[in-house]
Amino acid sequence: MATTRRAFTLIELLVVIAIIALLIAILLPSLGKARETGRTVVCTSNVRQIMIAFSSYAADYKVIPGSYWQGPINLDWSGRQNAAYIANPALYINRPFTSSVLFDYVSTAEKILECPSAKREANRFFDYTMIIRFAGARLDTDCKMAYAANPAQGYATVNSRYFQAVPLMIEEHDLFYNQSYDDGSFANNDQFSTRHGAKKAGSAAGGRGGGCNVGYMDASVGIFKAPTGPDDRAAEPGDLTGNGLRVLKGNRLTPYTVGAVLNTTPLGEFGWVNRSGP
Repeated sequence: MATTRRAFTLIELLVVIAIIALLIAILLPSLGKARETGRTVVCTSNVRQIMIAFSSYAADYKVIPGSYWQGPINLDWSGRQNAAYIANPALYINRPFTSSVLFDYVSTAEKILECPSAKREANRFFDYTMIIRFAGARLDTDCKMAYAANPAQGYATVNSRYFQAVPLMIEEHDLFYNQSYDDGSFANNDQFSTRHGAKKAGSAAGGRGGGCNVGYMDASVGIFKAPTGPDDRAAEPGDLTGNGLRVLKGNRLTPYTVGAVLNTTPLGEFGWVNRSGP
């Protein structure tokens, strides 16, 4: 006796397709979030490796190198302003970090300068920058750093918060101003990235609730959520910038600006945080 096989009807197929589409719609955001979490972990690892390089260098030379134009020649941590690189960029395949004194301490892994969420889209060299004014600092330097908790209200002791330790390496905001200045330094109007943990992640994304990786002088690394205004793609009074940082030495809280260091330090800027006074 012959038997017939029942096939799916068109309606049944459409129902199955609709269910699959619904499941995909539900799962995709979770998968995207999981991928971004993974990228954040890699980013944290990158900053940690850089901080280990700083610590290793300091173990050998007792102090850390600097950033931008601070410190003796060829001691720019990123290599961007090192005389050796500037004289012949092609020799270093246009990768300034390979001319850095830290390069040998990271197993020549130039890739660690790239946050996987940002992919060095702001500039082709690095997503991380060093806070200026710490060239020649000892890792055991006795100082603290505070920041304006509400930048729109200006800086005051009652409006300050302290970092868990002295920050050194910052995952800088791509637009303010890592895109304009590829100098490897964090200063003045530069801002902290908010790309990790925000509703929208990636190089040109972020906002309230988002944060960035920060490497500290005690070699610890963590996500820091800087005070921000409502629009992450606009410079606003509520954004914390480099000018909103203050260095505390002894009982003195000094403005973290160019003049605050150079004009009050007759011996020069290299290693100023190791000396007494402002």
